[in-house]
Amino acid sequence: MEYAGRGDPARTMALLWDGLPAPRRGPRQRLELSRVVDAAIAQADRAGPAALSMRALAQELGVGTASLYTYVPGKAELLELMVERVAGTLPPPDASRGWRAGLREVAAGDLAAYRAHPWLLQVSTSRTVFGPNVLARYEATLALLDGHGLAPAHIVGCVAAVESYTRGAASAVVEAERAPDATGSSDEEWWEGRVPFLEERMDGRYPLFAALEEAGAFAVSDTALPYTVQRALDRFDFGLDLVLDAVAARMTS
Repeated sequence: MEYAGRGDPARTMALLWDGLPAPRRGPRQRLELSRVVDAAIAQADRAGPAALSMRALAQELGVGTASLYTYVPGKAELLELMVERVAGTLPPPDASRGWRAGLREVAAGDLAAYRAHPWLLQVSTSRTVFGPNVLARYEATLALLDGHGLAPAHIVGCVAAVESYTRGAASAVVEAERAPDATGSSDEEWWEGRVPFLEERMDGRYPLFAALEEAGAFAVSDTALPYTVQRALDRFDFGLDLVLDAVAARMTS
């Protein structure tokens, strides 16, 4: 697990909010900060945040490692810039459609971000990245629940519940998507290797399981994707509705 907040607070906040300062003297810097951050995101997308290396990043950007440190003090600060950069790609929820649709948009956007950048699931959320994009999206999400009779702490708690649920459900989706490459076998191969043995050993022992299976309880909504991926997506939608129902139950207006 990677933790945000390990870098120098002053340098980190300055980079998050103000970007690179203009050099007082000497040649103009060769790189834009956004290019450095985008290259780091691409590196983490390929190999995960633990493999993120300032040296490898410098080589990819065509600069010396020492030169790269003049842009970003180190990996700790870079990690926060990466999270902030991803947050900036997510649109704010459309409040005009109502709080429920808005929270569903937030959850869907977060799920899409986790699927596009699985390394985000390896960055602890216990210490928030206080960048303008992260905070603007959080503000817009909180605003969805304002004016519905929720206590202040419950507004914050409901948003946290949606975020926590989404992160947990997203991990199941990402794991299903990455399983073929990680294991060397497709969903179909995995099932084919086990179904005959399951049928032989489960026969008559688990009647409720069998009845639910016969009733279609384990069917998925679409067969275009591998079964385990679509199952995780279907369960994400179902579980999100349960969370939103719980939010609605807390409201008084």
